[in-house]
Amino acid sequence: MSQTSAELAAAPDEADAVRELHELNAQYIRAFVESDAGWYGEHLADDFVCTGADGCRIGKDEFLRQAAAGPGVSDVSYDEVDVHPLGNVALVHGVTNYLRHGVPASTRYTDVWQFRDGGWQAVAAQLTTVSRR
Repeated sequence: MSQTSAELAAAPDEADAVRELHELNAQYIRAFVESDAGWYGEHLADDFVCTGADGCRIGKDEFLRQAAAGPGVSDVSYDEVDVHPLGNVALVHGVTNYLRHGVPASTRYTDVWQFRDGGWQAVAAQLTTVSRR
């Protein structure tokens, strides 16, 4: 997919994009922990799609419903965050760590963000369970 010169001109400065996307990632995790579906409603694109660790695909409405229901985990932290801006699109990779029923677990994620209408919107997420060795 090639970008037009207008799309490239609308893309934010790379350093600003990295800084802003790190903050959005932190807020994304906070919204997960606090069941803040309102935050997701404002920051997920209408065409947002999430592929869960179980392989199921859900759209924005179902994601918001699940977010409002609560995370079902505790002691959430995140690390290994890498932000890769690619013009008006960016990939954010990271790992969330948590306890599920008292058992440590981790999920690796990739979120795809696009700069639309003057701000970043999440357009896709992919979750993968990290196996314990």
